[in-house]
Amino acid sequence: MRVLAIGDIMGKAGRQAVGHFLPSLRERFNPDAVLVNGENAAGGFGLTEKIYDQLTNQLGVDCVTMGNHWSDKREFIRFAEQADRIVLPANMMNVNDPAKGVRVITTKSGKQLAVMNIIGKTFMHADNLSPFAHLEKMLNLIPQSVKVRVLDIHAEATSEKQGVAQHLAGRVSLIYGTHSHVPTADERILGGRTGFITDVGMTGPYDSVIGIRKEAAIKRLMTGEKKNFQPASRDRWLCAVVADMDEDDGRCVSIQRLRLEVPEHDVPDRSNDGPEEKDD
Repeated sequence: MRVLAIGDIMGKAGRQAVGHFLPSLRERFNPDAVLVNGENAAGGFGLTEKIYDQLTNQLGVDCVTMGNHWSDKREFIRFAEQADRIVLPANMMNVNDPAKGVRVITTKSGKQLAVMNIIGKTFMHADNLSPFAHLEKMLNLIPQSVKVRVLDIHAEATSEKQGVAQHLAGRVSLIYGTHSHVPTADERILGGRTGFITDVGMTGPYDSVIGIRKEAAIKRLMTGEKKNFQPASRDRWLCAVVADMDEDDGRCVSIQRLRLEVPEHDVPDRSNDGPEEKDD
């Protein structure tokens, strides 16, 4: 089974990058499942029902994992309860239900895989619960017949991401980090069974500070003032990994990192001076 996992989609620029590359990636890799992290997809903070529909029904994404901004859009809190392709960070302080962090999906080819989502505790909200304790509960919710198991760990600290990966090595097929918006170059297979990368990286505008307009981000770093904190728009990249798993025993047999840049002339440019559209 082949899985394409796309890193944090940041605002409209990130969605444009996904829309630009996904058709050619499907043709090139023929993935059984496409996963994306969507917690920054709406204006950089949260997700809306409209954008969820664009990702799943228009672009054909099979599952959307989330993170610390999952509840930033009020309208989405209730919708997330019924959305059948959303996976929430199970141990976050406002989730705290292992079942919400696990989704068994059936691909168009009839194959099954489990998608899990947890959030880090180190350098994040102090009330987030231990990812280690929740993961054991989450694994117990997955039917034994589902051998391919994928985890998005949305965390700040690289040490915590790697610690979770080493803790789960041999029991999960693929583990990839999100949240830092900075791709790492350490994709590998742990113990000959578990594909891992510390952070997939942001899919969005890299003429920025982790996706935010650089002037506003620099001002906040200098003064603490959070003003005009909007997603940037230029220098769009898609960051992802492609991993192959053995359906019979769940082990990862290959993992490949992708970093693709959208040619600026292929997507209409949007000035950094104006706010994101309201439907973002």
